[in-house]
Parts: sequence; structure tokens; C-alpha cells
Amino acid sequence: MNKVAVGLLVIIAALAGSTEPVPAWEHRGHRAFVHGFWGPRVFLGPPAFWYPYTPPPVIVEAAPAPQVYVEPPPAAPPYWYYCESPRGYYPSVPQCPGGWLQVVPRTGPPAS
Repeated sequence: MNKVAVGLLVIIAALAGSTEPVPAWEHRGHRAFVHGFWGPRVFLGPPAFWYPYTPPPVIVEAAPAPQVYVEPPPAAPPYWYYCESPRGYYPSVPQCPGGWLQVVPRTGPPAS
């Protein structure tokens, strides 16, 4: 019985030594191991290096200028051009030897 127990222990030890822990996040043959330390942490002596704390730079942006809306001036009324000799309006009369008169067109109802 001793030989059987020793044989089983040797087989168990050989199997336990031949396997490695497989993390749960192993994927397609790629392995990622996260190393950690558990237990009390004791630091003796001065720190390995020291650097002064520099706060991040303060970025100040000026407030944007208020938006100013400028209303365009009212459009000038379109003019009609009248010729006295021969009597008529452009484009019915293509040429006016005496010069054209600017006339503001009537926008209301026709007079009766």
C-alpha cells in the first residue's frame, strides 16, 4: 500500500507541476497576467526619487462678445420708367429720345 500511495503522490505532484494557471481572460492563445501584491506594505528609507507637484495649467477663455443683429434697410421700391415722347413704359417703348422718368408704381387698388 505504501508503494501505491507514494506512486499516486508522485503522479499528482508531476501533474500539478506541469500545469500553469490559466486566467479567465485568456483569449485565442494570448495571455495577459495581472500582477498584484496582497499584504502589508512597508517602506524603509527615503523615496527613490522626488519631484515637485505642479498643478495643471489654468486655461482662461475670454467671454465671447454679444451678438449684434443688424436689420437690413428696407429695400428701395422698384421703379418703372416712363417716356413722354412716344408715350409708354419700358419695355413696351424700347428707346426714349427725351429721357426716361422714374415712376414709383402704384401698389394700391386701381382708382375708379
